[in-house]
Amino acid sequence: MGVTRAQIEQFHEQGFLIVENVLTPDEVEVMRARAEEIARGELPENSRIRRQVEPAVERGEQAADDYEASLRKMAGLALAGDEVFAAHARRPRIVEIIQALMGPDLTLYQDQLFMKPPRVGSRQPYHQDQPAGFHIDPPEHLTTCWTALDESTEENGCLRYLPGSHKLGPLTKEQRASYEARALAGKLEGEVPLILPPGGAGFHHGWILHASNVNLSNRRRRGYATHYVRSDVRYTGPEPKRQFLRVSGQTFPGSISA
Repeated sequence: MGVTRAQIEQFHEQGFLIVENVLTPDEVEVMRARAEEIARGELPENSRIRRQVEPAVERGEQAADDYEASLRKMAGLALAGDEVFAAHARRPRIVEIIQALMGPDLTLYQDQLFMKPPRVGSRQPYHQDQPAGFHIDPPEHLTTCWTALDESTEENGCLRYLPGSHKLGPLTKEQRASYEARALAGKLEGEVPLILPPGGAGFHHGWILHASNVNLSNRRRRGYATHYVRSDVRYTGPEPKRQFLRVSGQTFPGSISA
């Protein structure tokens, strides 16, 4: 697939890149089917996959049709060794794009399947992926691939990017909250919705501000986020260091990939 020089320049200038048809329809179906199995609890014994229910459902303020329809996200699928999702994290078409943006040596730091269920799928406020939960040095070498498993639209709560905001660097909690307040008041200009067909993907910088609205529709909006770092970055988080997934290229002594 590859990317053009213009697309690479756009990513570095705006902080994101949208690519359709990253997955074939058959590949999408395989991932959907496995996602539904995991959501129903068809997991290996002692699986490290984590499932999170929508907060309002958990508090009893809203009701979902069943447990699967109540899930906000499932995390650590590829890192737990699930074959379908680990294969996606290493999918050559995706890795080739990430390499064009960050270099040849890549490690998967984290992965999350955002479920955004119908009617109860909640808003994700404006935030930056880095530094929230990513302990790396240098901190800027993080790129996320967000792959749509369902149609992603304004109505069902698509992701929203704020172009160029990655150039602000890491923001404080108060600064991020000010962007969220402006968005809720309808006073945040320049938002770009990540409208995608199933199998399309958005690639975004770890510092770009992004959010998603509530799901107002009767259709779910699942998106699988794979968070890649350069393999030569140092891990700066708590010990013991958890296991990451080498995706491509070399490993480096003293780095996250060692």
